[in-house]
Amino acid sequence: MAFDLGIRCGHLLTLRGGSGEVIPDGFVGIRGNRIVEVAVFQPLHQKDSLSFLDLRTRIVMPGLVNAHTHLAMSLFRGFEDDVPFQEWLFNRIFPVEAKSVDAEFVKTGVELSALECIRFGTTTVNDMYFYTETGAEVLDRAGLRARVAWPFMDFPVPDEKHLGAQALSSRAERFKKFHERYRSHSRIKPCLGPHAPYTCGDELLLQIKVLSESLGVPIHMHVAETEQEVRDSLERYGKTPIQRLFDLGLLSKNFFAAHGVFLSEADQNLVRKAGASIIYNPDSNMKLGSGVAPIPLYRKQGIPIGLGTDGAASNNDLSMFGAMDIGTKVQKLSHHDNTAMVALDALNLATLEGARAIGLDSEIGSIEVGKCADLISIRTDFPHMQPLHSVLSQLVYSCQGLEVDHVICDGSLLLKGGEFQTLEADAIYQNANQARAIIQASLESNASH
Repeated sequence: MAFDLGIRCGHLLTLRGGSGEVIPDGFVGIRGNRIVEVAVFQPLHQKDSLSFLDLRTRIVMPGLVNAHTHLAMSLFRGFEDDVPFQEWLFNRIFPVEAKSVDAEFVKTGVELSALECIRFGTTTVNDMYFYTETGAEVLDRAGLRARVAWPFMDFPVPDEKHLGAQALSSRAERFKKFHERYRSHSRIKPCLGPHAPYTCGDELLLQIKVLSESLGVPIHMHVAETEQEVRDSLERYGKTPIQRLFDLGLLSKNFFAAHGVFLSEADQNLVRKAGASIIYNPDSNMKLGSGVAPIPLYRKQGIPIGLGTDGAASNNDLSMFGAMDIGTKVQKLSHHDNTAMVALDALNLATLEGARAIGLDSEIGSIEVGKCADLISIRTDFPHMQPLHSVLSQLVYSCQGLEVDHVICDGSLLLKGGEFQTLEADAIYQNANQARAIIQASLESNASH
């Protein structure tokens, strides 16, 4: 057989080269984990396929890339909403994390988020959270592709509580062991995750720079998310967060700056000069009142841009379709120009450009021969998906995400006809509700003290 899996597609959006071309009645041939043919469907294609999916009533497109998220925080969905950012992070989230988060919490949270990602058509995540090894194991079992960032702060994080005085000094060696375990993995890629400039001092950041360069691994970090962050950095260091990171030598093509809402013209020049990327998180930035990153301006300057949902604690869902929709509309609004960002721009940020922003565009982000077989199908037999004047417009402005019907990652089916293939949903929902009880007990404990 020529193909292990053949797929007949009603509308095939390849996004090759960022193009919005749609192939009617298209075909994708997969052998192993790679795409080996992209063409107009011919009857011989079905005969030459060991397995065959007839998706002639579906839109087929690349799997979505969530370029910034905190998967385990799905267990904080709806927790302490509508609270000012500084209060929410430092007085609500951090204290409860310190009491509630353990390996079992992370396992359940990442399982829940993996279900959500698969159901919404996301095949690649760029994740950052505690108990990194646990999260990586879940993502591997779920069949997703991921960059998984090991957390660093100036103080011990939840998974270091048992290490005592050794917590900070042993981080580098523990990360090296994690890196050794996954460095040759086909889907799971280690990453360094210093939390933010305001939680990481110069000494720690220089250590991370050395680790990044010696092991050849990227750095994923929150940067310039709020005006307060920039003001505090100027007061403490006499520099913006970006200028400080540039001067320390951290900015490079292997640096992913999550948010980047408040970058001066000089900051933008430094990001472009270094080849670093910005990850746009419109839902989270709007919900927390942080601001709107001027994405069209960054793109015109050639800065690689990805699209992310952030964590479900500050979003409250992981739908990349929702991020595409609101992320496009808020740019139109803030620029007073309804062409400032258009549907094709959003689709590219969620696929090929997003893959480029996290250094994976040679492998994923478009449907073309030689790339990994990461693709999804979308049903159109819903009232809000008809009539189908424009595939691009419908995907960005009408699709909610639950229309996703099939998800293939690395050549394997994760969702088939809307049914999960790698995870047991009911058991995960039960565990998630048990975790909710633990969080509520932690809150009551805090209140009693």
